[in-house]
Amino acid sequence: MKYGLFRAAAAITRIVPRAVALTVASWLGRVYFALKQSEAGEVASNLRRIASFRGESLGENAALNRARNIYISFAKTVADYFYFGPASRADALKALVEVENIESLGRARAAGKGTVVVTAHLGCVENGGATIVRHGYKFNVVALPMADPRVDKLFRAQRVGRGMQVIEVGRATRECLRAIQRNEIVALLGDRDFTRNRDTTVFFGAPARLPSGPARLALATGAPLVLGFCVRLPDDRYKLFFYDPIFTDKTKDTVETLNRRIAELVERAIGDHAEQWHLFHSPWNVEKDWSLAQVYTANG
Repeated sequence: MKYGLFRAAAAITRIVPRAVALTVASWLGRVYFALKQSEAGEVASNLRRIASFRGESLGENAALNRARNIYISFAKTVADYFYFGPASRADALKALVEVENIESLGRARAAGKGTVVVTAHLGCVENGGATIVRHGYKFNVVALPMADPRVDKLFRAQRVGRGMQVIEVGRATRECLRAIQRNEIVALLGDRDFTRNRDTTVFFGAPARLPSGPARLALATGAPLVLGFCVRLPDDRYKLFFYDPIFTDKTKDTVETLNRRIAELVERAIGDHAEQWHLFHSPWNVEKDWSLAQVYTANG
């Protein structure tokens, strides 16, 4: 079912104007929101937590309205993912992406120890990666294999076609270390932990399961950490932005202190663009998040 839908999306976005693809995606996002009311309630709860943390009062109805926007945002992101898949549209994508503080990557690279880029399920990660590649960086992305090998092959082909190298979870440690030794970028997600770890980090004011992989990799190799995100603008253009590098010091830093510094920057990015945070459950429900991660990994 999923494979057929993704193949159809890939085919349709190659023959219709982008505006049409985004209009259809917006409609499908609204339909999916209406069909997933229990899940949408959890998304709305996430938004209320974020709002409260930032000192904003957000009622249940207002939170649900914002949750609908997340479903629309996600659907539009999928449409753009396939629309900009062909190499022939690389220049069109470049013209749509405003880049801010990419010098952060250059400063990290100058250290000669590789770079660990941390991002989140925020905005359009794939378009951000493609833009980094176009700026001349070797970009390796750590990804879970999809449960359906055909879907996995489709998504891998999209990423490789954009110049990204895919490192599968399961052989990630060795391949990440090799990429770091070549002074390349290794990109990891900072808002979802797929390991068996139950440790938590304070996130928007409460303990949540966040991955420690980026901090561990940076400490093990001395690679600087750079937080970067690609978000959609109101006119359906994009902004790819980076925070300044975090240069690690084994004599002072620990996994816990680095996790907190990472979480603070992820909080800032998500807080500023909460209606583009494509996480459809609560990372603060530690046991449920852990269980979902194990099921996802087992099916991957």
